[in-house]
Amino acid sequence: MSDERYVVATVVSTHRMRYAIPVSKMETEDGVPLSMTEASVIEYVNDSVTCEEVKEFSQHFLGEQIIDTMILDEERILKLFDKDNEYLSEWTKEQKLEFIDKWQDNWKKGV
Repeated sequence: MSDERYVVATVVSTHRMRYAIPVSKMETEDGVPLSMTEASVIEYVNDSVTCEEVKEFSQHFLGEQIIDTMILDEERILKLFDKDNEYLSEWTKEQKLEFIDKWQDNWKKGV
């Protein structure tokens, strides 16, 4: 193992998304039109959005919030790599470290 250390910043990315649904097109799973009370329409839309059954109308990126930042040694960064990138866990140690080492290239390419 090398003496290299790695700074890891954990962030949450936030988007504002909107959904727009014509009230006249809303119906229950059985094809029965919804009662037209505002409460029933709002509840239906909230359930539909939560269940990902609605196409998004628009979105706006609000930014990233830093949750925590830490410094890890090589052994711990490799364990974190395997945990966070399970599908790449078969990569060699050298491939993983090369991927991390190219942090600026990866960012510029959108990887």
